[in-house]
This record gives sequence, structure tokens and C-alpha cells, in this order.
Amino acid sequence: MGNGSKSLLYRLTIPVGAVLMLCLAAGWLLIPRAIERNTVAAATDGAVHALNQIKTVVGNDPRHASADAIASGALTGGVPGALSVYSASPVPGLAGPEMDGFMQAASDHLSSNPEDSYARAETRDGKTLLRAAAAGRIAAGDADVPVVIELRQDITGSLMASAAIARWILAALTVAGAILLAAVALAVRPVIRPLKQIRAAIEAVSAGELNREIGEVGRKDEIGAIGRAIAEMQNGLKAARSEQEQHGGTHRQQQQQDVVDALRTGLSRLSKGDFTYQISGPFPEEHDGLRKDFNLTAKTLSSTVAQVVEASRSIRSGAAEISQASDDLSHRTESQAATLEQTAAALDQLTASVKSAAEGARSVEATMEEARTEAEGNHGVVQDAVAAMAEIEQSSNRISKILGVIDDIAFQTNLLALNAGVEAARAGEAGKGFAVVASEVRALAQRSADAATEIKTLIGDSSRHVQQGVDLVGKAGGALQSIVERVTQIAQLVSGIAQGAAEQSTGLSEINAGVTQLDQVTQQNAAMVEQATAAGHMLNSDATKLAELVAGFQAADGQAAPAAEPAAPPPPTAHGEDTWEVEVSPAPAAAAAAARNLWQEF
Repeated sequence: MGNGSKSLLYRLTIPVGAVLMLCLAAGWLLIPRAIERNTVAAATDGAVHALNQIKTVVGNDPRHASADAIASGALTGGVPGALSVYSASPVPGLAGPEMDGFMQAASDHLSSNPEDSYARAETRDGKTLLRAAAAGRIAAGDADVPVVIELRQDITGSLMASAAIARWILAALTVAGAILLAAVALAVRPVIRPLKQIRAAIEAVSAGELNREIGEVGRKDEIGAIGRAIAEMQNGLKAARSEQEQHGGTHRQQQQQDVVDALRTGLSRLSKGDFTYQISGPFPEEHDGLRKDFNLTAKTLSSTVAQVVEASRSIRSGAAEISQASDDLSHRTESQAATLEQTAAALDQLTASVKSAAEGARSVEATMEEARTEAEGNHGVVQDAVAAMAEIEQSSNRISKILGVIDDIAFQTNLLALNAGVEAARAGEAGKGFAVVASEVRALAQRSADAATEIKTLIGDSSRHVQQGVDLVGKAGGALQSIVERVTQIAQLVSGIAQGAAEQSTGLSEINAGVTQLDQVTQQNAAMVEQATAAGHMLNSDATKLAELVAGFQAADGQAAPAAEPAAPPPPTAHGEDTWEVEVSPAPAAAAAAARNLWQEF
């Protein structure tokens, strides 16, 4: 198959594939949601219907809506769920659960709309629950108390089944789309191949080659009719040529030459793409079948090409819409990617800042712990100093007691010396030496008493100083203890700050990782959108070229197929790509010339 037929095949199948892909994408987005909504709506209708049945069967007292009511046959079976009754006023024999947000909303709604119902789907512990409520009344003594009847159903299984059905439907649609695309390709291919053979046969007949075999005469469609018409035209031309060779008459030769010239003119017009040409002049009776066969062939080709022209218009319109939508999507995706990239960069900076603050907090925590340890050690030193001062004070007290003993000894010695002096005076001359010794002993005792008094004075002063030192050291110890307590509190606060900063740093790191991954996915989506945009522009360009190809054809209505309009330039993209341009012949003459060249390729 030639390049022209391949190009036409691709131009007819690629738009179908693109439309199928868009339809499948829309189906994957919309069908699961629609089925889920329909499932919830069906479950809601069933629950409301069950509530209405319960109200009908049990009358004004839904407390008795139990196995007896269901066994009565008035309730529809197969409605699994839990029935609860709520009342704002106390009712004997009714101990319903506490009202939650749903029941409060249902009570507010049903109080103003008692004939209505209220339903809502909720997700709890991975299960989807449908809760439906209706208004009712309970006989409590002589009065009827308004209540709210709730029916709660687990619809998780129904939703999962609906999701499975949606997946099967989408899979079936995908397979059907693939089959449809293959069917289009297979349906177009048998049309293009015979057209090529018919074109070659027409060119051969136009060149005077009448022995070429027409392989499409056995077909039952329009292609077969065209092939049979060309075959009959060949046979007629052969007969005319044979008759001309047999008789050789001038008039018949002229008639046959006129027939050949008319057919050559018609075939030439067909080869140039003018399928509206008809041979109007009469042929000799034996050759008039050739004229009819040629006119039928031209008419059939005109109808076929008209359908191709109409298809090319539809394809070009769809390609232009796809290209425009791809441009818009590319612009929005690029804008989203840029915004997400800026957000990721800001989160990186914030994460680094919080991480640095966490490290600083941990450093401050370690420093405060060292200060607390050192303060506690200094507190022990102060305690040792206080103990040493106390021992010094005790030693001074013991020395004072010893000095008291020395004073007593000096006093006793002085008394003994005085007695010795008295006895020496009584002895007269014999006691003078003893008197001198007694005097010296008394003087020594006096000096000992004076020294002891002076030492006692010094020790008293020392004791006072030691007491002051003990007091000061005790105050210093109390101050150090207070400092240790303050440092401990500060260390605890700094530890809490460090822990919070570390948790914030971890959380921001996780958020940053998530945003980075989202940014990567967005960038990948942007790249895919760019590829889709390029494919859309290529499809638009191919559709325009296809319109150019058929622009020079003459359709069945006698008018030339309209020349392809210039493709509208796409809006500027986020990256500022060059505008896609498609050159189109501005004048019908140029379009016809281009169509003739393309027809030769076709």
C-alpha cells in the first residue's frame, strides 16, 4: 500500500482513537461516582420505604417494631439494619441511645417537616453507614410524645459491589473502544486498497492499456460496481479497437476516435479530481454502454469522495477542539507546577529553619544540663564548707572551755601563792626565800590568767567571725540551691522546646517530602500534557492537510470542496513555544493544484 493510503488510514483512525481516549478518561472519572451516588440513593430510598412501613405497621408506638411486626408480613424483608427510637422527653419503657449530631440535625429537620424524612451516609471505622430518620409519635399516658425513628444500615458491601461493577463497566468500555478502533482501521483499510487499484486501472485505461486485469469486479459494493464499470469500459474499448482494426473505415475510425477522445478527456478529468464530469455527447449505439459505464463510475466516485470530504471536515473540527483544549490544559498545568514548585522551595527553607532551631534548642538544653550539674556540684562544696565552719565553731567552744580550766588553775595557783606568802611571813627570816618563790608563782599565775583572758577574747572574736561565715555560707548554699532549682526548671522548659521543635522539624520534613513528591508528579503530568498538546497540534495539522487533499475534488453537487481554512493559532503556552503554523493555499486555483499533486500520490 502506498504512502498516500497509509497517511489517509492514519488520518481517519487517529482522531477516532483520540476521541475514544477522551471518552474513556471521562468515563473513569464520572462512572464510578455516578454508580456510587446511585447506590447510596437506592439504599436511601429503601431505608425511607422501610421506615414508612414500620410507621404503618406499628401505628403510634414504634417501640413494638420488632420481630412481631416483621413476622406480620407488612414489612419488606431483606432490609438489614438497626432500629433506634429517640425522644427529647422521657417515655416509659423507652431507653434509646443518646442523640448525636445526625439525630440532632434530623430532629431539627423533622420538627418543621414531620411528613418528610432525613438521611445521610457516614463513614465509621472503615465502614459506610446509611442513617435514615423519620418522625413518629409514642403514646405516653394520656399524651402522644413526638419521637424520631432511625434506621441504620451498613452499605459498605453495596458500595464495594458498585465499585466492582464500575470497574467491570470501565474495563468493558476500554475493550469495546479498542475493538471499535481496530474495527475502524480494518473497515478503512479494505476501502483504501481497492481505491489504489482502481486509480491504477483508470490511469492504465487513460493511457490506452486495455489488457490490465481489474481485480475488484467480484465485490458487491460500490467499489465492485466501479471495477465492473471500468472492466466493461475496457471491453468496449477493446471491441471498438478490434472493430476499427477489422473494418478500417474512415467514418467508423472517426467515431471510434471520438469515443476514445471523449473517454480520454473524461479519464483525464477524473485523474485531476473532477468527479462531476459527465460525458453528455452521444456515442454510437455499439459504444453507448461505455459512456453510461463511465458516467456511472464518475458518479460513484463523486459520492464516495463527497463522504470523504464530509469526514475530513468532521475530523478537522474535532482536531481543532482537541488542540485548543490541550493548549488550555497545558497552560493551567504549567501554572500549577510553577506554584507547587514555589511552595516546595518555601517549605524547604522553612524546614531548614525549624531544623536549625531544633538543633539550637538541643544545644541550649545540653548547656543548661551542664550548668545544672555544675551548680549541684558547687552546692555540695558549700555544704562541705558549712560543715567545716561548724567544726571550727565546735573547736573554738572546746578551746574556750579549756581556757576556763586554765583560769581556774591560775586562780587556785594565786590562792596557793597567797597562802605561801602568809606562811613565809610567819616564818620570818627563814621564810624569805619561800616568800620570793610564792611571789613569782603568783606573778606567773597572774600572767597566765591575763593570757587566758586575752586568748578567750580572741577566740570569742573568732567564734563571731566563724558564725558570720557559717551564716554567709548557708545563705550562699540556699542561693545555689535556688539557682539549681531555677536551672532545672529552665532545663525542663528548654527540653520541651527542643522536643517540640524536633517534632515540628519531623512533621515539616514529612510535609516537605509529600510536597516534593506532589511536585514531581505535577511536573510529570505537565510533561505528559505537553506531549498531548504536541499530539493535538499534529492531529490538527494532519486534519488540515487532509482538508487540503480533498479541497480540489469536485463533489456530487457540482461545487468544488471548500479549501481548508487556516488553523487558528493556539494561545501562548506557559513555556512560550513557537506558534504551530500550517500553510494553506489561499486561492482555489492553488488548492486545486495541490489537490492534483496529492491525488497522484493517492
